[in-house]
Amino acid sequence: MPVIFRYKGFRFFFYSNEGSPREPIHVHVRGSGGEAKFWLYPMVHLGSSDGFDAGMLRELAEAVEQTWRLLKGHGMNTSAKSVRFDDNSMWVELSDGRTLGIPLVWFPRLLHAMPEQRQKCELSVNGIHWDELDEDISVTGLLAGRGDSTRATKIAA
Repeated sequence: MPVIFRYKGFRFFFYSNEGSPREPIHVHVRGSGGEAKFWLYPMVHLGSSDGFDAGMLRELAEAVEQTWRLLKGHGMNTSAKSVRFDDNSMWVELSDGRTLGIPLVWFPRLLHAMPEQRQKCELSVNGIHWDELDEDISVTGLLAGRGDSTRATKIAA
C-alpha cells in the first residue's frame, strides 16, 4: 500500500477495499515490530493494535490526527457526487461544487474499458470504485493531480 506519510520511522498508509463489508476510511501504522489501525470517523480513534505500548499509541494517534486535519484541509472533506465521461475525459462533480476534468489516459483501465463498464461505478466519501474493472480512484488523488499509481509511467522524450 502507498505510504501517505512517515513519522519517526513509522509508515502510515491507507488500505482500500478492506473488509467485507468494506470498512470505513482508516489508517494503518507499521513500524518497530508493531501495527495499529486508526479509524478516522467520527473522530480519530484506535481500532486495533499489536506490538505498541499505550504511550506509543497516544503519540501515533496524535500524528494521525494532525495529518488527517491537514488532509481534510486539502480536499479530504469533499466527495464525488457524480461521474460522467466523454471520449477523452472523466468529469467528476464534487460535493463542494467543483467539477474536475481528468484525462482518461491517466487511468488506463478506464481508457480501455467499454462505456457501459465506465458507468458501473460506486461513489463513496473516499472516491470512486469500479468493481468490474478493479479500479479505485480517490478524490484526494484527483485533487492532487495524480493518475494511476499502480503502473509504471512511460517517460516521453
